[in-house]
Amino acid sequence: MKKLAVIAMLLGLSFAVQAGSIQHLKKRKAVVYTDRAELCLENNRCYPVLIGKTTPKGTFDLNIVKTTQRGYGGDVMKFKDDGDFMFAIHRVWTLKPEERRMERIASSRVKDRVMTNGCINVTDDLYNKLKAYFVLEVV
Repeated sequence: MKKLAVIAMLLGLSFAVQAGSIQHLKKRKAVVYTDRAELCLENNRCYPVLIGKTTPKGTFDLNIVKTTQRGYGGDVMKFKDDGDFMFAIHRVWTLKPEERRMERIASSRVKDRVMTNGCINVTDDLYNKLKAYFVLEVV
């Protein structure tokens, strides 16, 4: 009988730890600093991003949305709807080569990285890392 009680207690602790881990994951936050055109993750590692003058500030839930539109790689991370416009984090959009987005995201000059219609463009590598984040704060 004592063994069953110990097993039940250990199972209960295991579920509590798992639930706590899930809650922690759901609170993982990425922060975009518009004055630096950078996105920083929990580990304080920051990456250059492309932003726009209309990128909304605030705290938002991140939701992965499938898309068939060319240039987005099959999905985007929506963070705000504004009428018929969706603000999202997505891979660098390169369908207009004259915009030089890949060159601009690599630039050390912030003014080069402020050029989108409000979405946040990130490299493929950063986009994949962001899939483990659920909250976006834009300041």
